[in-house]
Amino acid sequence: MYTGILLKTAAVVGSCKGMREKYNIAVVTNDMYTQEDAQFLMRSQALSGDRILGVETGGCPHTAIREDASMNLAAIEQL
Repeated sequence: MYTGILLKTAAVVGSCKGMREKYNIAVVTNDMYTQEDAQFLMRSQALSGDRILGVETGGCPHTAIREDASMNLAAIEQL
C-alpha cells in the first residue's frame, strides 16, 4: 500500500501501465534534491528506464514548472 507523497507517483504508475501499450509516453519527475519519484517509477516498471527521467530542481518543484521550466524542457529534449 502506498502512503504519503508516493500516492501521486503511484497514480502515475497506474496511468503509465494502462497507457504504455497504446501510446508512446515518457515521464519527467521533479524532486528537490533526490530522484526518488523516478526511481519509484523504475522499480514499479511503469515504463522502461529510458522513458523515465528525474530532475533534481534544487528548490520547490512547483517553481520548476511555473516560473522556470528550462530544466524540464531540457529533460524532454534528452528523452
